[in-house]
Amino acid sequence: MRTDAELKAEVMELLDAIPAVNASDIEVDVDSGVVTLSGHVDTPQTRFQVERTARRVPGIRSLAISLKPGQLAGKKHYH
Repeated sequence: MRTDAELKAEVMELLDAIPAVNASDIEVDVDSGVVTLSGHVDTPQTRFQVERTARRVPGIRSLAISLKPGQLAGKKHYH
């Protein structure tokens, strides 16, 4: 069984790899394998992509989503 810290690290790594997502706008909390994602994303499509990506992480017992589209979401900036 994976630890909460391992689950959180993998979820955060996967979210950071999504070009449309500014991972710093998403809070990832894990408690006994239950992952809660909260914060802001740009669009409903991005919210769906974040949810779908997080569900791919093995070891998650449950996923709670509290992401609000279109509010204060930052954009990734590439230098």
